[in-house]
Amino acid sequence: MPAVYSAQEQVRVFGPPGFSVLPLIWAQETGALPGVDLKIELSPDHQRSLNLLATDQADFLITGLNVGAKAYTRGIGIQLVNVNTWAIDYVVARDPQIKSWADLIGKRVSLPLQGGPLDFLVQYLVSREGIDPGKIEFVYTSAPQSVQFFALRQIDAVVIPEPQVSQILQSDPEATIVLDIQKEWAKWHRGDPDVPYVALFVRKAFAEADPKLADEVARVYAKGVDWMNANPQEAAELAARVLGLPEPVIKQALGRTKMRVYDRARTKALTDEHLEEMLEFNAELVGGRVPDGGFYR
Repeated sequence: MPAVYSAQEQVRVFGPPGFSVLPLIWAQETGALPGVDLKIELSPDHQRSLNLLATDQADFLITGLNVGAKAYTRGIGIQLVNVNTWAIDYVVARDPQIKSWADLIGKRVSLPLQGGPLDFLVQYLVSREGIDPGKIEFVYTSAPQSVQFFALRQIDAVVIPEPQVSQILQSDPEATIVLDIQKEWAKWHRGDPDVPYVALFVRKAFAEADPKLADEVARVYAKGVDWMNANPQEAAELAARVLGLPEPVIKQALGRTKMRVYDRARTKALTDEHLEEMLEFNAELVGGRVPDGGFYR
């Protein structure tokens, strides 16, 4: 039986307008947390959301794994509840002859945020293939700009997450996925394609003050992920409504997005490995060191 809390119990959640917030929207709309008033605010500004958590104005935060790791190593009271998104990024191009990183040599390839998580992944994978990343002309732009530049044929390929991948594919019949980032990652990680992208974090002081409620939110979040996987049509309808995108785009995008909540041991092993490789690539990405065991709730 789920715990029932006072009707006055309020939990403040901040996150981006993406798939990772849907389990909590589902919980909010279905009453999966009886007696809990979920206040969910969607914003693409991850730094603002992190600042709100750091100043006790947020209880839970959904953001990129390395954003939370960097906050932790810099002394912000934040803990990892789960990693929930493990596949979301792809390389899209029009040229069907592009089938490998080597085929991108001499081409203009759009990437979001120089020195960011996707930049790390691409530079890592290109280097692993023995290719000098300098031989590819990387163009750093936001995801919306990447979509626009690709539509205007100002770039040859774009590295981008869902649902933007599906938006491009639905609007451009010549566009196709030429590389699956997760499959490329698996080549160098025991055949395991899981990449820890997005995570749910909790304010440490909140979890310490009410550990039962923190655990209940975590449990219901995982239940919401299971619901999404078991009910793809209903999940697509919810996502289309929340994100304001056409349902056909959302259905395709969800089909290429892997959301799971693993046990603590697997999550920690994959997360530590990923952060260690990030640290080697660019220490700034994780705040100068890999978080210690206190990072994991």
